[in-house]
Amino acid sequence: KPSADSVTPEFQTSFGPGTTKSVHDNNKTKHSSTKRERSRCDTSLGLLTRRFAELLGCSADGVLDLNVVSRELGTSKRRIYDITNVLEGVQLIKKKSKNHIQWGGQMNLGNNSELKALCEEESKLDALIQSCTQQLLSSLTLWLTYAYLTYEDMHNIPSLRDQTVIVIKAPAETKLEVPHPEESLQIHINSIQGPVDVFICSDDPFPIEATDSSAANEASGIHLHGSDSILDPPFMPVFQLSSIGESYI
Repeated sequence: KPSADSVTPEFQTSFGPGTTKSVHDNNKTKHSSTKRERSRCDTSLGLLTRRFAELLGCSADGVLDLNVVSRELGTSKRRIYDITNVLEGVQLIKKKSKNHIQWGGQMNLGNNSELKALCEEESKLDALIQSCTQQLLSSLTLWLTYAYLTYEDMHNIPSLRDQTVIVIKAPAETKLEVPHPEESLQIHINSIQGPVDVFICSDDPFPIEATDSSAANEASGIHLHGSDSILDPPFMPVFQLSSIGESYI
């Protein structure tokens, strides 16, 4: 046995008084540790289960020989039994004979053609839905000029007969609030997107007179259409509200 003095300095490592160890031994230990870690990774239960499912999917009739599986996966039958016991417990496989199991799920793992056909059909349906959505948006833009009501439409609503009807034409996101009436009915309108047009829907002429309230409306941004006069039915524009701030009717 060579003495400690005969070992070259570059291959000598001291671990304590009177002891030496070769660097080659350290490299060998590290290589063995890496090999063990890699082996544990390759034989982990999750990876084995995935590879077991791949073999099961490649089987034409869904039957596997566990001896063949053990050789294919390079692991013991005990590890294979750990997988089959769980799958059998959730009724995905069943024992066919000794060392043979059979797939017992609702669908065939090997039937990839049917799954591919269903995916293609789903893609076609998604494309049709997107096309219909685009056509709908285009149609809404095209027919937007026809989105209106006539006087006859309003007059034929049974609940509005013998009632004073105020028609409000407002841009999107206009806020309209009707508070609890105390002495008279009030409507609060607030719009920041543009002006609001208000009309009286009536069969009779509607007189507009200059009053203190109308002057106040002018000061607050409410503009009267026309001067003090009698407006003709059926739709008589009363005033236009300013697009800034909140106004009251």
